[in-house]
Amino acid sequence: MSRFRTFLLFFYSLIALAYGQENGHFNGALTYQIERVDVKDSVQAKMIIFARDSMIKIVNFSSEFGKQETIKHLIYQKKYVLMNLDGNKYAIQMKDSSVGNSTKSYTFRNIKGRTKIAGIKGKKLAFQYPLMKNELTVIYTNKIPAKYLDAFPDTPGLLLQYYVVNDHGLFKYTLESIDYRTPPISLFMIPSDYQRISFKDFMEKQQSSEHSISPNN
Repeated sequence: MSRFRTFLLFFYSLIALAYGQENGHFNGALTYQIERVDVKDSVQAKMIIFARDSMIKIVNFSSEFGKQETIKHLIYQKKYVLMNLDGNKYAIQMKDSSVGNSTKSYTFRNIKGRTKIAGIKGKKLAFQYPLMKNELTVIYTNKIPAKYLDAFPDTPGLLLQYYVVNDHGLFKYTLESIDYRTPPISLFMIPSDYQRISFKDFMEKQQSSEHSISPNN
């Protein structure tokens, strides 16, 4: 193959990649660092989002709670949480909170300013949470669709730096790195040794298991 043909193939592959990223799809991995900002603690935490078009896998790591994995399909609106409990492996089908959620726990507005996060130029939004008195500034890019971040699917683009407010405190998520290599499709499959189960059936199963345990007295 001539050098010119090799160059053309490389050039067109770059165009196809850029076109796909900016027209509703993203392939790659996003790694976020998580830190609690209202109270300093020693917990180490990260979140990795693997994406392949409409398939997403979210892996949360915490030095306090260990690892949690979630598999989500945007088109079929299915979401499974993978859990290993007492030697039993479950793929628990959960309700997708980003679908049909008419009551948001935040509002946002555009504000002036740009900054770089993980080498990506981002724009600023002012976020207001009901649990917070003051607005918080978050950073987003419109080069990647917002839908790949489960908690904020309606922002103008993917949030590069943002905050999560809950009963446990205030947490800041900051994009640490981005990898544009397409993850293998096997990463988004439910492992064969996991039992698929609805959340309702899982809860009934756990309650039944607890009731079957009798005290030794």
